[in-house]
Amino acid sequence: MKHRNESENLLLEIDTGFSGNYSKSTVNHLDSRAIQYNSEGSLIFSHMLKYIFPQDSKGNFMISYFSLARQSFIYLGTNPIDNTALIPKQEFENGILKIKFRLISNSDSAFQLPNDEGSDDGEKVGRRTKERKIGYIIEKVARWRNLYNGVQNSKGNTIRMTLEEAAKQVEISKKSLDDYLLQLRFGRKFGFNFEEHKNDKVGILRAYVKKFKKLQSNTELENAELKDSLNGKGTPTCKSNKCCVPPPGMI
Repeated sequence: MKHRNESENLLLEIDTGFSGNYSKSTVNHLDSRAIQYNSEGSLIFSHMLKYIFPQDSKGNFMISYFSLARQSFIYLGTNPIDNTALIPKQEFENGILKIKFRLISNSDSAFQLPNDEGSDDGEKVGRRTKERKIGYIIEKVARWRNLYNGVQNSKGNTIRMTLEEAAKQVEISKKSLDDYLLQLRFGRKFGFNFEEHKNDKVGILRAYVKKFKKLQSNTELENAELKDSLNGKGTPTCKSNKCCVPPPGMI
């Protein structure tokens, strides 16, 4: 737990809204109880969220924080988030933590693909599904999980669906959604920059995850070869070598 005087010195700058239309707010005096670290010194954001939005933390939104090291927003997860959503302490050593809450609704179609996307199951030989964009699958997976966790109807009652029922609502097979969720979790674990690559195809994420899972499991890799892999661009579409980088100690 962080000391009270330290938490009072942390300034939160918050962007809330839909893609391209955010409202800004500032939290100057954060409750000292809001800040908790894990054993490695990273901020547990799910705990802080309860103090930022004590009444509305069950809303449907994606969460990102601004990384000082990468100079871009890094995707944390979609609410509700668990204790694995962490922010390294060095990202707010200047006393400012920038958070972005991107709201999700059926009308928010920034990542909508054309309707001729093709069959998700790909039953026929030679008929391949067009690859979806990363931002699009983030939104669809978020919608899928929220329907499963429960949403309120007009009468205030919580309605829950099975994973299969929720998959039908988002019009993507459960098998594909399971795969996307796994890729998103590994991507976050390995430091993939979701905000920077939201308009790239999901194959970029798959290749990144595959690359660093292989590096993590290859204990016989020479130090020089490992250094070259970590110092190079994480993906071919990265604008800099700092765009997608695994957290310290991950590899």
